[in-house]
Amino acid sequence: MSNLLQFSSESAYFSQSLPPSLKALLDKALQVKDTNKRENLLLQARENWVGQIDVHISLYKFYFVQARYDQAEAAVWASLAQGAKQIGCTRNYRRLSKKSADWQLKNGPERLYLFSLKALGVCRLRRGRVLAAKTVLAKLRELDTHDEIGGLAFYEIACSFFSNDS
Repeated sequence: MSNLLQFSSESAYFSQSLPPSLKALLDKALQVKDTNKRENLLLQARENWVGQIDVHISLYKFYFVQARYDQAEAAVWASLAQGAKQIGCTRNYRRLSKKSADWQLKNGPERLYLFSLKALGVCRLRRGRVLAAKTVLAKLRELDTHDEIGGLAFYEIACSFFSNDS
């Protein structure tokens, strides 16, 4: 599994306004074929731009594709912490509500936070922590009422483990 899934079809970052040097570094990491070199570039980006949510997202996507789910989850938590800081809300996702932020914004830390909540749920599913995954994905459903982030399918997977129909 030496290939990193594309972050997107055109770039390695998600925010519209990032420092040009960070954009260049993330794009370079996307192009590098060697897994160790790619990881080192992403770690360098995190060291130099720890306050940029995109850095943490790139890192958790990398770790997830490498099936390094514990490291992916740690990077997700860093992303959530940065997102909460930028949004100005609590770090405890369990305490968030629809009124905590404008979750319908298409760009900005709110959207990246929701993507990271989904990632947390998926990492937990992969790690066999189904109840914990269900909890975080239920919160995502509450905040992302129109399922724009795509967490519903993963929530249903988590719920299926608790179904009495089988």
